[in-house]
Amino acid sequence: MKTSTIADAKNNLSQLLAQLEVNEPIQLTRYGKPVAVILSQAGYQQLIQPEKKLYQAITDWREQLDRQLDIGFSDAELGDLRGKDCGRDFSWDE
Repeated sequence: MKTSTIADAKNNLSQLLAQLEVNEPIQLTRYGKPVAVILSQAGYQQLIQPEKKLYQAITDWREQLDRQLDIGFSDAELGDLRGKDCGRDFSWDE
């Protein structure tokens, strides 16, 4: 993440805003300590999106992984990997 002092940001705000449109957020510092972060509108929108449901997040991750690695299992292949038995007998009684 790029950093900038508050004084430099004040003097070069238009340049920093132009950088935000094509780069990552910029951390603002005062006396060498981080105090704030400025980010583009697109970056902000990513932060405030409603959280996805767990199933949707897992599905998205799986699709992304399949595209990156060009591997994956079809539903038929997953069915073949799963056990065909009905499970084991269980009883709460001993």
